[in-house]
Amino acid sequence: MTGPPWPPSRFWQYWALAGMVVLTAAFWWGVEGYAIFETRRHGQIAEGLLRFTLLILTPALVLVWLAAAWLRRRVGEGGYWQLLGLIAMIWAGAVLVTRMLAG
Repeated sequence: MTGPPWPPSRFWQYWALAGMVVLTAAFWWGVEGYAIFETRRHGQIAEGLLRFTLLILTPALVLVWLAAAWLRRRVGEGGYWQLLGLIAMIWAGAVLVTRMLAG
């Protein structure tokens, strides 16, 4: 006697792969961003963007990745990946700009 196949779709496999990237990137930026913040050799714009990416965007990226089951039910698989991709692109752009301004 076998039950239904689990996971019911490849969503969770892709979610786990995305999680490796998301969590690695969030950890890297947490360490790297904190190191940049401690040097304090940058202007107000770079410092504000740095704080925004560390305190707002990085936790938002991780929370959207973690809330996969809840979001998937509400926006569908395609909508979930679009939302995660949008936040990841905003996060990556902000990190890139911050590195350019502070570097």
